[in-house]
Amino acid sequence: MQEIFEIIPAGGAMSPAEILPELRAWTIRGSALHEAPLTPAALRKKMDVRVSHDRYFETRDQGRYARKIG
Repeated sequence: MQEIFEIIPAGGAMSPAEILPELRAWTIRGSALHEAPLTPAALRKKMDVRVSHDRYFETRDQGRYARKIG
């Protein structure tokens, strides 16, 4: 999640589909080896967990996420 936090620009917002191509190759490969392939839907689910715990991200309009301030 730290990698995704760094990908999202400060003051901006991105959708999981926009974030996925920006992830490092070993992040995507590691997910496929340890869990399931990382898809936009899987990434959204993981980010929603962080939002529900009030960590890393905030939701924005149209299914986009922004960095959590603070």
